Amino acid sequence: MTRLPRAAAFPLLFLAAGAAAAAQQEGWYGGVSAGQSTVDIAAKDWDDGTLIRKNVKNEHVAYKVIAGYRFTPHFDLELSYMRFGDTKFTAFEPGTSPSIWQTGRVSGKAEAKVVSVEGVLARPCKERYAVFAKGGILMWNTTMTSNPTLSGGTLALSPERVLHDDGVQFIYGAGAEMRFLRQWRMRLEWQHATVRFAGTLDRGVDFPSLGVTLDF
Repeated sequence: MTRLPRAAAFPLLFLAAGAAAAAQQEGWYGGVSAGQSTVDIAAKDWDDGTLIRKNVKNEHVAYKVIAGYRFTPHFDLELSYMRFGDTKFTAFEPGTSPSIWQTGRVSGKAEAKVVSVEGVLARPCKERYAVFAKGGILMWNTTMTSNPTLSGGTLALSPERVLHDDGVQFIYGAGAEMRFLRQWRMRLEWQHATVRFAGTLDRGVDFPSLGVTLDF
């Protein structure tokens, strides 16, 4: 899936927004958001070439918790904890030899937990609305689990194989918000990041979300 046209549309929206700036409260704020994340993991990432009846579900509910500080009406700094939705995999191993899988029904799961630090450039328009672009650093921790598999390529059966990974990558996104009470704002945004699974799989994550923030 090509991501350039989609990513480029948000800066254009940001620049085209109305120039009438509304005063926004400076200082601390916090919030929560939820949506559906899509992790770019496919059946081939699990299959050793012997599996049949493969199925992957990589769109699941995700959420994040936000803490931020608004320095000016045009610039914020945000710290977020995000839990992307798990990717779930199922298939059947018909007994092909050699295979890393045990004969029968097999399954797997991939999960990602991340912390991000992002700068937010905001463009207030009219009195209650603003659009924004954001970007920063993402610190991720991932786990990929497969069950059941053959342990180390031997005939000793292992009920579960778990691979952990962690690292640092970039994250970016854009969105819009609306103040509906004196201190409350509704936020619609989209973010894109890259995380790694099992030490070798760099996979993209899209996370559109809807949430609320509270100015303190």
